[in-house]
Amino acid sequence: MEPLIKFRLFAVRISMALTLLAAAIAYPVLGRTVSIGLLLGGLAGTLVFWVTARRLEKLANKSSIGLYSLPLGWRMAGFGVYIAVLLRGYTLDKEGFSGLIAVVAGLFIIRFAAILLGLTGLDLPKEEE
Repeated sequence: MEPLIKFRLFAVRISMALTLLAAAIAYPVLGRTVSIGLLLGGLAGTLVFWVTARRLEKLANKSSIGLYSLPLGWRMAGFGVYIAVLLRGYTLDKEGFSGLIAVVAGLFIIRFAAILLGLTGLDLPKEEE
């Protein structure tokens, strides 16, 4: 159980740092709309990942006799957050779609953080040689 908690915490920390870094770099280079879109997408993706990971930690504690999955309500709530953020990104720039594209890019930051953790193993305990 401990590895799941450490993975969740590390992934959220890396994702938040990458979101802030991407938004800070995008503001002077690409503009305010892209920066806000990256922030919205990064925060929404991290929030949905956090809730999903917490629910999966609870499922991991259950016995292995049955097959368990996340309740439909939690998955629909996650999709609702995604839809709300995508709609808000669309309203940022209706002509150039830069806000919408930035929100989509921001939603993928948490996935990039999880892949980074999987490749590097930063959340795993250090082996003493």
